[in-house]
Amino acid sequence: MTVAQHFHRTAPLGFALIEIMVVIAIIGLLLSVIVPGYQQHVLNSYRLEASTELRRLANLQLLLLAEQARYTADLTELGYPTASYLLDSGRYTISAALTADGYQLIAEASGPQLADVNCMTFKLDQYGIKASLPAADCWQ
Repeated sequence: MTVAQHFHRTAPLGFALIEIMVVIAIIGLLLSVIVPGYQQHVLNSYRLEASTELRRLANLQLLLLAEQARYTADLTELGYPTASYLLDSGRYTISAALTADGYQLIAEASGPQLADVNCMTFKLDQYGIKASLPAADCWQ
């Protein structure tokens, strides 16, 4: 091979800048579609955590009713260190309130869960009636 033939190759030796930019643009486009869906999935999973915790507390309220013929708004009576508490995830604060008929358990969004603007509050009462605010269909 002569020197002239060596310098006149037609096959490229690597990626051109434009090819790299196209790949980066495609990756950016894919991420712009995937990330919001993933973030919503994470928010939904923590909604499930809050609703599960309220159901567990409702069972403890039933035990208290069976043992002492009353409900409580003080969660220390159900074995918690404080009257209201933050879930381990740090995404919902759990509390209870007495009502004329019984009780209402409340999970209010906090920390990173405040990004879930459709489901800020979950409520559960002694009749098993579920509510959520501002949207009414947050229970899973």
